[in-house]
Amino acid sequence: MKPILMATASLTLLATATGASAAPSSLTLFHNNDGESKLLGSSGFGGIDYFVGTLNQARTNATATGRDVLTISSGDNFLAGLAFDASQTRVGGSEAGSVNAKTQNYYDALALTAVGYDAITIGNHEFDFGPNVLADFIKGYNNAGGSAPFLSANLDFSAEANLQDLVTGGQIAKSTVVSGGVSGEQYGIIGVTTPSLGSVSSPGGVMPTGPDLADVAAAINAEVAALEATGVDRIILSGHLQGLSQDQDLVALLSGVDVIIAGGGDELLRNGPDENTSAPFGPTIDGPYPIISTQTDQDGKNIALITTQGEYRYVGELEVEFDAAGNVTSVGGATPNPILVNPAVSPQELGTVNGIDIANDIVNPLSADIAALEATVVGTSEVNLDGRRESVRTVETNLGSLIADAFIYQAQQIGGLTGAPVIAATNGGGIRNDSVVSPGDLTVADIAGILPFANSVVVVNGLSVDALVAALEHAVGSFPGQSGGFLQIGGFEFSFDKKSGKILQVTLADGTLLYTDALGDVFGGPLDLVTNSFTAAGGDGFDEFAALTAFDLGINYADALRSFIENGLGGTVDDAAYPEGGLGRISAVSEPAAFALMGLGLAGVLAVSRRRRG
Repeated sequence: MKPILMATASLTLLATATGASAAPSSLTLFHNNDGESKLLGSSGFGGIDYFVGTLNQARTNATATGRDVLTISSGDNFLAGLAFDASQTRVGGSEAGSVNAKTQNYYDALALTAVGYDAITIGNHEFDFGPNVLADFIKGYNNAGGSAPFLSANLDFSAEANLQDLVTGGQIAKSTVVSGGVSGEQYGIIGVTTPSLGSVSSPGGVMPTGPDLADVAAAINAEVAALEATGVDRIILSGHLQGLSQDQDLVALLSGVDVIIAGGGDELLRNGPDENTSAPFGPTIDGPYPIISTQTDQDGKNIALITTQGEYRYVGELEVEFDAAGNVTSVGGATPNPILVNPAVSPQELGTVNGIDIANDIVNPLSADIAALEATVVGTSEVNLDGRRESVRTVETNLGSLIADAFIYQAQQIGGLTGAPVIAATNGGGIRNDSVVSPGDLTVADIAGILPFANSVVVVNGLSVDALVAALEHAVGSFPGQSGGFLQIGGFEFSFDKKSGKILQVTLADGTLLYTDALGDVFGGPLDLVTNSFTAAGGDGFDEFAALTAFDLGINYADALRSFIENGLGGTVDDAAYPEGGLGRISAVSEPAAFALMGLGLAGVLAVSRRRRG
């Protein structure tokens, strides 16, 4: 991620635009992003009960001082995991829109209703289960009494009938106009979604209007013009572009936007001193709150940018002053800062809010559902299993190897193999527990937390060695930085130059040499690759896999892992088979010139080549 420009120059902004409003207004903008189904809290903070309690107290205080109030979510409103698994069990695979208002609804839909947003941006994770689940989710939200539109100005929904129906009905829109409340002033809110949606999620036929920030800006500017044509000149952009630096780069391309809320990056913006040094997700501060853009927009204005860390751990609160012409005159107020949702001191709301009984509709039944998952044991582990984000996205881990081996086992049980050598790979971004699973019982909750998405196991037939090498170079291309496309592997080993990312050598698990940097493909035959459906379809940019014939085994990747532990391993993950330090499947080499070809030498390489080619 690009460094964030920490501009702290005056919070007074240039006022150059003209508008149609007749009086000044004072707005308090409440916001959050990346709630990601953490409804019961995260790392001792957050929780939807404390989030709503904190937000409602702050909204009441703002209104009492004569300020307009808006509340906006900037995307990733749910995420695969235990809470969403529990939700899907309740919904029971219903047809879109048929979910019951409460007892058979998504917990996150009920939570969004209880919060009472004025607008909800569509993020990338909303598509992780495909477009029909998103349509079902939005209709469930509406059935529960939620009225805010879901926004994205740069997505085309026309190829997905269930979502297009929601566009036609106004539940999905490019923008919305909301009264701030006290003054009666109208505020326009525009939403946008990352243009890389197709490579980071599973949107089906939903397409961004273009792949670049310029395309995003064009969609925003068109919507600004449409709003201004109706006399709305106080405009908030709520983006989910995967990182605040993307929003900063966007500023110079925009016209008419007054404040930008960013989502997807999980940055912490605070004005020091940092008072949350005990928070596990701090104390690192990525910039002041708000950041004032160092570059101006097309109108010559600087723009205030804000975001919060996710998982309902903060309520963003920004004061914005507008003059009678609708120009921003100042932002921030006396002591601008997002509000930490800390159960030790924050107000808790367990009553009925916006028709949702937070205790009995969300917190209590969700807690019971998760407890049931945590009580179901599927096996035991003799070793710490490393699923930490910084590990599975940069290096081989024993948990990643276990998952890849589970894929091979499942293909051997079900089919789809051609008789070619079988290898496996799974993207580190699909491993989501972000923790070390300690030795002891492995439960359904553990498995669901590790592999929470709706990915199935897929066999890709006819993979050439050259295509495999190209995919591996793509996988390690961000090293030593983290990448969701870093591959955890099974059935083979490879080494790469840690400086250039060049693949040096690839061998099968039985020692058969496939490739060396000096000689290229020394195997000559095709391979069967077992992977997850997201990666097989080209997710994370693996076009080499998407171009080939794929056979879907019809089993979720989490169920494959469970089956392997229960049946393939007899219920025990052995510390000798999956040691904490890994099995040497992936090697990052510092001095490629000194790297030996596993003792084969040139004669051995040529002999292997002749033998494999027949």
